[in-house]
Amino acid sequence: MTGEARAAAFLGGLRPAPATGSHRSPAAISSARQVIGMMRSGFPDVQWPLEEMIKEGDTVAARFTMRGTHDGEFFGVPASGNKVSVQAMNFYYLADGRIVGERGQPDLLGVMQQIGAVPTP
Repeated sequence: MTGEARAAAFLGGLRPAPATGSHRSPAAISSARQVIGMMRSGFPDVQWPLEEMIKEGDTVAARFTMRGTHDGEFFGVPASGNKVSVQAMNFYYLADGRIVGERGQPDLLGVMQQIGAVPTP
């Protein structure tokens, strides 16, 4: 079963909450779209396959592997053509069967090292 299929099976009928509250405010939604746009402009083929997911109470932890090719500018670093692969963790907060919040922790240092912007020790 693919990561996407596991996520769909695990999350079932869960869907984002209406655009209310701090996590779903127009500013939060706009910010999320900007982050995705930034990632897609630097890594047009970016993918985030789901590797693992755990639910405890009203919190879901999901581990992803971000993969893509650095074919566009990213944080001021010109395209290198390098392929990247780094881990990321997201936490989703649920209420009444809906996702009401999210917090992500990508490995940006790993990305910057793999595109040649930061030396690898």
